[in-house]
Amino acid sequence: MLAALKKWALFGLLLATTAAWTESAVAQTNWPARPVKIMVPYPPGTGPDVMARLVAEGLAKELNTSFIVDNKPGANAIIGTDAVVKAPADGYTFLLLDRLTLSVNPLLYQPLPFDVRKDLVSVSNIADVNLYLVTSAQLPVNDFASFVQYVKANPGKVTFGTGGVGSIMHLNMELLQARTGMEFLHVPYKALAEVIPAMLGGQVQATSGGVEALLPHVEKGSLKLLAVGAPKRAPITPQVPTILEAGGADMLLSTSYTLHAKAGTPPDILARVNASLFKVLGSPELQAWTAKRGLHAAASKPADLDAQIAIDSERVGKLIRERGIRVQ
Repeated sequence: MLAALKKWALFGLLLATTAAWTESAVAQTNWPARPVKIMVPYPPGTGPDVMARLVAEGLAKELNTSFIVDNKPGANAIIGTDAVVKAPADGYTFLLLDRLTLSVNPLLYQPLPFDVRKDLVSVSNIADVNLYLVTSAQLPVNDFASFVQYVKANPGKVTFGTGGVGSIMHLNMELLQARTGMEFLHVPYKALAEVIPAMLGGQVQATSGGVEALLPHVEKGSLKLLAVGAPKRAPITPQVPTILEAGGADMLLSTSYTLHAKAGTPPDILARVNASLFKVLGSPELQAWTAKRGLHAAASKPADLDAQIAIDSERVGKLIRERGIRVQ
């Protein structure tokens, strides 16, 4: 009798497992059967948000379903990222964010409500973002060499505005100080959108940021671009030297917008999204649109993105330890 009960229990378990596997397989085959969400952990109108909407439009055409952008800003992208981690791993929720936050947040914010390495998987790069060293036109410098000379002659007096402790702008300030011996007065804000008015108003004298927001003020003569953190000069600003050309060393971090999903998302769904992104981001229209804004739209294989994140973590981790950077 006991043997028979065990036999039927095992049979029932097999049936349940087979049914669950079949249901999952059917769900994957039918994907996408409903709208897909792209979570953006930043406010509307920011760089990642704009790119997410372009990607959503392109993926909707490629995959014949709606892609909806959901903004959930706060806590240096932690709130939006946590929402993705808590969502089902069914291919209906993705995360588009600034790549460097995946390396910075685990080092500066403890404990996190998730483990970046265990709870997320990479899908693709979206767009490379090069950051520029920019100064107020009122600062008596014309190039990187004279900037270094001036700041060293006035230690702790030149104000450097950033998007807050741990932001890429703050890390760039720390990296510049570490490599040159300059000393800035750190003035933290919430974002570049707040730093630029402060620069125009004379409260801040230097910062680093994406070129699209800076160019109108550069063209008016209110701001100066001294160098760009890129391997080669950007087509949109051919007159601006790379930091390697200007300073002889890599002293500016740059980043990219990247797409991720919750760990456990079916691999065939991730593969379909990745293949579609190569088509969407490779379109001449989108390439031209991003180039005019100082971005470079480019998809990537997940393994290549993982390798870049590993490089980020090593470099950023070393900088944070050396400079003793902490979130108060």
